[in-house]
Amino acid sequence: MNDVQKLKNDVQRLETENSHLKAEIKNKTESCTRTLECLDQKTHIAFYAYYSNNFKALATGTTLVFDAVITNLGNGYDKRTGIFTAPSSGVYAFTWTVNAAGSHVAGSSGNQYGEMNASIKLNGVTRSAVKIDSERKNDDDSATGFVVLSLNLGDKIQIVSDKFDGEGGLYSDDKYGRTCFSGFQIA
Repeated sequence: MNDVQKLKNDVQRLETENSHLKAEIKNKTESCTRTLECLDQKTHIAFYAYYSNNFKALATGTTLVFDAVITNLGNGYDKRTGIFTAPSSGVYAFTWTVNAAGSHVAGSSGNQYGEMNASIKLNGVTRSAVKIDSERKNDDDSATGFVVLSLNLGDKIQIVSDKFDGEGGLYSDDKYGRTCFSGFQIA
């Protein structure tokens, strides 16, 4: 009977150890949703896109469509529409940069140099804006906006030429700077 008793003791010890390990896993899983220690276990949401070429200023109400996508974790950014759709609720940070040309580029004509107002919109409502305006030859201009917004699943974020029709040309290249849009979930 010694062997049977020994096996019973081993089984009881393993059951106790298993119970402790299950409790530890449960505690780690619950804390993972509240801390950064488990970042690698969460779905990351982040994107970065830019215009692949210099371009002509846009009419009021036109969404900027950043066609060159470098990062799109969570697949929230659509390069066909220029719209980011929140794949999950949370707090997000967004930044956008627009570069106005102090020369005639991308089909601009006349004496107009680059000028535009670029607003970030949440479900069609302006949350912030930047204005870019180059007034004369070789007077390039650049503006960057940054916002932190609380989003619900399915909310839409886009950068829109707003308030007045843009004029002239805008840069997006490695020499003068990329006109770009990016965002990421922070909580």
